[in-house]
Amino acid sequence: MKRGAIEDSSMNNMKNIPSDEEFDRASKKMERLSRNLDLVREKVLQHFRRRSPLHDFYILDQRDVDFRAYVFFEKDKDIELCKCNGITQEIIDCIYAELVNAGRGNKGEIKVAFEFDSHENVTANFEGNYLLRIR
Repeated sequence: MKRGAIEDSSMNNMKNIPSDEEFDRASKKMERLSRNLDLVREKVLQHFRRRSPLHDFYILDQRDVDFRAYVFFEKDKDIELCKCNGITQEIIDCIYAELVNAGRGNKGEIKVAFEFDSHENVTANFEGNYLLRIR
């Protein structure tokens, strides 16, 4: 390869690096997309941790829907148990209510995809790493 070709390749790679302004715009956009989701998470956990086998809960903004809610119960068997005893529906309703309270839209307009899983599964199949599970 000629020296000029290497320099051209390096210059093209340098052009792909975002500027400080582009990083700043992207950061602000990410902040807007995730605004108040930490409060939604906190409220749901406060409401259900003492009265159900809820282990953890995450809510993230998404591209295919407005939000994706990951609800983790303690054990695999708790997923079906909570569905049968109404806790799952209560959690869903609470998530929508907290999204409304956080100014993220009205219930009829918000699209949330729900995933129910267990800490037991994350420990057994994802080395206890929730980030691996959510991906």
